Amino acid sequence: MSKRLLSRNGWDVEMSIGNPDEHCSTGASGIIVTSNGNKAECPPMALDIRPGKEYTFNEIEAATNGFADENIVGCGDYGVVYRGVLFDHTRVAIKKLLVNRGTLKDFVAGVEAMWCLRHKNLVKLLGYCREGMFRMVVYEYVDNGNLNQWLHESTSKVSRLTWEIRMSIIEGIAKGLAYLHEDSEPGITHRHLKSSNILLDKQWNPKISDFGISKFFGPEWSHATALPMGMSGYIAPECASTCILDVKSDVYSFGILVMEIVSGKTSVQYSVTEIEEYLIDWIKLMVSEQKFDQVVDPSLPEMPSVKELKRILLLALRCVDPDADKRPNMGNVIHMLEPRDLLLADELVVKRVSSRRRSFKEDHQTST
Repeated sequence: MSKRLLSRNGWDVEMSIGNPDEHCSTGASGIIVTSNGNKAECPPMALDIRPGKEYTFNEIEAATNGFADENIVGCGDYGVVYRGVLFDHTRVAIKKLLVNRGTLKDFVAGVEAMWCLRHKNLVKLLGYCREGMFRMVVYEYVDNGNLNQWLHESTSKVSRLTWEIRMSIIEGIAKGLAYLHEDSEPGITHRHLKSSNILLDKQWNPKISDFGISKFFGPEWSHATALPMGMSGYIAPECASTCILDVKSDVYSFGILVMEIVSGKTSVQYSVTEIEEYLIDWIKLMVSEQKFDQVVDPSLPEMPSVKELKRILLLALRCVDPDADKRPNMGNVIHMLEPRDLLLADELVVKRVSSRRRSFKEDHQTST
């Protein structure tokens, strides 16, 4: 197994150690003792095949204080998300599904499929509730808001998201998405990749949320052709005619997300005449005119080197290629995110001395 694949599988962080064999239920030895006394190696994915906890409706109701409005942290196409605290003091996020489609068997099968997914850049499924007409899923609580809030709702003139943090977020999203596409079986298309579905912990580690939600409603819903709402500016152009969302449309959404992280602009903005202005068109214009200094989020406390900025913008543009077949897969994206040489590590950030813009222009002149 390559180092990159190991990192994408998330064992080294998710399990707090790099060797998955040390996490069998039998202890840290990595050995299973069978009923007849024989010993065998623990299978690498043994932890992932255990079912999630089934919670009662009363437990969920108590955790959310009766589904109180003040505990609502988000709403989406599929349900309402509440924050809650379980009886054992565990903080959780509970998605109360609004769409009552599919059978109970479909719901449980979806939970089992999602339970098998374990990666440090994915929000972890903890359990579910299936009482009466209610269908709810319980996730770990990620306590530092979402990327959309930090990019677009902060009132601070200087963003806490430094260039280094933003690049780390991009890399984490890429690894989590690559795991869904390439390392899960069968592969999973996210369909809803956007900044509000990227949660952040206190160390700014990104965790992708809202993946695989359609699986809770059965195979027919999983293959539905309706485009998701709230995705304006993130949807690949071919989807407008085919209404088919696949891994290549996810890559397109990732490219838009990278542009959003670099620029601090939303995927779509509205002019005074309420005309939609798409981020991708603006980025392409700025790059074609070599106006790289105007692309970077003005709230950044430090300026990236022109070499690093060009590299990340080129990556984003490749991901949003109008020809879906020419877009890279997420495994290739991870490779392209790796520094090309040792010198690049010293050029990642040019500290602002007097004028942030002047520093950028001087750096640009020396590189051309």
